[in-house]
Amino acid sequence: MRALLKRRAGPGAEMAEVPDPRPGPGEALLKLVAAGICGTDLHIFDWNPWAATRVQPPRVMGHEMAGLVLALGAGVDHLTVGEMVGVETHVVCGTCPQCLRGDFHVCQNTRILGVDLDGAFAEQVVVPARNCRPAPGGLDPAVIAFQEPMGNAVHAASQGNLRDRVVVVTGCGPIGLAAVGIAKAEGASRVVAVDRVAARLKIAEEMGADQMVDTTGATGLGTLLRDACRGTADVVLEMSGHPALIQASLEAMTPGGWVSLLGLGDGPSQLDLSSLVVMRGITMFGVTGRRQFATWESTSAYLSSGRVDVGPILTDRVSITDFERAVELARAGAVGKVVLYPPEGEWA
Repeated sequence: MRALLKRRAGPGAEMAEVPDPRPGPGEALLKLVAAGICGTDLHIFDWNPWAATRVQPPRVMGHEMAGLVLALGAGVDHLTVGEMVGVETHVVCGTCPQCLRGDFHVCQNTRILGVDLDGAFAEQVVVPARNCRPAPGGLDPAVIAFQEPMGNAVHAASQGNLRDRVVVVTGCGPIGLAAVGIAKAEGASRVVAVDRVAARLKIAEEMGADQMVDTTGATGLGTLLRDACRGTADVVLEMSGHPALIQASLEAMTPGGWVSLLGLGDGPSQLDLSSLVVMRGITMFGVTGRRQFATWESTSAYLSSGRVDVGPILTDRVSITDFERAVELARAGAVGKVVLYPPEGEWA
């Protein structure tokens, strides 16, 4: 079959012939229907320092996907051939202390599709059947694939109450944009979206943000955020990883507020925790992945009920055979989510 392959260390990737996968016990064979490009995929394509130390080529890339079940391995009885599924991309061990207490999202031995295991950018994909989540009927395959990154936003937003709160979302990539929609769905009194890309702030407005803050060239970010909040922020959903935004959002918070930290920065951050956090009673949550599988249930409910419409986020749809153009679109940052599709008439 054909797959987008990271054949060797270094920048780039290529469409290549790889062996057809076969499902073993407890596994499912899926046909790719739609897949999203993530920042992780860009890191692997560019071969940044993280990718160089983590990924072992050759590796089929990609992890956000909607797939059609083609075949099932022995012992799988919760899936049906022919049904559409979304895929949880963190493959956990099930035996570490975290897994044994049900905290699969912080499994000590997590492997990730498209990073540590062959991934989704292929005609067919084999994944643990446990990781397949039957999709709500009638959802666009692009939306089904988007459940994976949206689940990060759902997990981050679920750490405390949002109703009647002033919520700041820092970083309006696809996950941050989803967080804007979730905050509005949960009844936030005011949602402030923060980014430096005008196109993404426009999408944030479509997702329901009450105030957009463009940080391009801005100084005094803490004051800027307070002005946008019309006072102080009760909640910060931090999706940027940028030290200056983390600092500013803490400065703008009311005592007793809470912060979810999901964004990954490029290096260490320095914060005055004593004055910004401890003495003001701020609660900070480090958030990774999605709770398996409570977050998936919540995400599916938002989408199937129409409480959150992610249509404005899914801005670009590209054939997987035109992956380099898709990468350039995603890298430019002036888009929401870039979705890849199998080339019409070329893949079985």
